[in-house]
Amino acid sequence: MNNNLFFVYVIRLVAILIVLYIFEITKAVATTLQGDDTPKSRGMLTLNIFNYFEPVGFLLAFFFGYGWGQPAPVSVRAYKNRQTGTVVTYLSPIILSLVLAALLKFAAKAFSGAAYGSLSFVPALFAIQTAFVFEQIAIFNLIPIPPMCGYEILRSFLSPNAAFKYGQNAPLIQMGFLFLWFFGLITPILNNIVAVVDSLLTF
Repeated sequence: MNNNLFFVYVIRLVAILIVLYIFEITKAVATTLQGDDTPKSRGMLTLNIFNYFEPVGFLLAFFFGYGWGQPAPVSVRAYKNRQTGTVVTYLSPIILSLVLAALLKFAAKAFSGAAYGSLSFVPALFAIQTAFVFEQIAIFNLIPIPPMCGYEILRSFLSPNAAFKYGQNAPLIQMGFLFLWFFGLITPILNNIVAVVDSLLTF
């Protein structure tokens, strides 16, 4: 394997680990601030990045660009308003991911033009790679199927009966999605959306 390509793979691997951790710990912090002690009681309010490592989701993110970490434990029973609390908890990591992506892309400009092998090259490459992973994970999590955030956000707007039925059918919907994804029908759509978002976040 080309040494340069191997180096890029290592940078991407580290970026995915960091992004998935930040995404899930943000969710854990958001629900905790609303009175939910589930993350704390389960030891998930932690700086240990591997607590949120989920091998299948990680491998999918590494090889296909889209995946997930170990979902932060959330209980909506503590929320004063379940709909608002759910939206805040599950939308927070998506918004933060896009904000951080924009900041990283802006920071990467400070290292633009850095030659390979220079001290500026590594942070520039890392910033660009991490920003792109943040964008991919944010967009992917808008999909309304488990374990993505979009699933919980959508259910919070449904009536109790509709939410229950959607939950019952979620495994079938998930299987259908994975089937389409396996045959390459989902990734091009996601890539196009990420490309649009990436261009919007470029200053």
